[in-house]
Amino acid sequence: MPLLLTTHPFPAATFGLWQIVEDESFFRLDLPLSAEEETELASHHNALRRLEWLAGRWLLHKLTDAPERLPLAKDVFSKPFFPENLDMACSLSHSRGRVGALIFTQHEAQRAVGCDIQVLTEKMRRIAPKFLRPEEAAAVEKQPSDSLQFEHLHLYWTAKESLYKAYGLKELDFRKHISVQALVWDGQRGKAVGKVEKAGYLQYFSLVFGKVNLPDEQVLIWAACEAHGNEMP
Repeated sequence: MPLLLTTHPFPAATFGLWQIVEDESFFRLDLPLSAEEETELASHHNALRRLEWLAGRWLLHKLTDAPERLPLAKDVFSKPFFPENLDMACSLSHSRGRVGALIFTQHEAQRAVGCDIQVLTEKMRRIAPKFLRPEEAAAVEKQPSDSLQFEHLHLYWTAKESLYKAYGLKELDFRKHISVQALVWDGQRGKAVGKVEKAGYLQYFSLVFGKVNLPDEQVLIWAACEAHGNEMP
């Protein structure tokens, strides 16, 4: 079954994870696209990227539980939204043939949300200095085993990616503008507080994490965030 996970990280929120084993025709059959979406899809020449693009939107449609697909658009910063359902919010992510989708119903228009997925990869050790703040790097180093340190690198990465998407305006420095605090992880599930601060903008977020053992024996970390306010939750 390609549906690897559905869970509710926050009230009125559903996160889903799908492993792609289908071809394009499977998703196109049940996924009417707008002219803008057809143009965007045509711009992707990589076969896997096309599949991830289609599968993410297909999964998001399934999570809405709507009988027909709700129109989906992107703002000027490429953040997806439902133009005819502004009481809903969503986010999409992909990693090596898997797609994640997050949907909020009964959503407050001013509340930002985001999600990210990442299959565990050795390159995370190499790029860690580019996204970890000193206190975050110290927290990783304090973990009692190499495997836990490795997982924590991915927790911080997926957290910051989800916060970046929630912010939605791009041009964020992952070390300077985004921080992850009070991270708790039991090896399968976790939570933390995220903060985005830049040029007078200050927003705290609630973060939730999970780990999924994939059918091919790889491991994936996912993160979802919801804006909390301008005070530490």
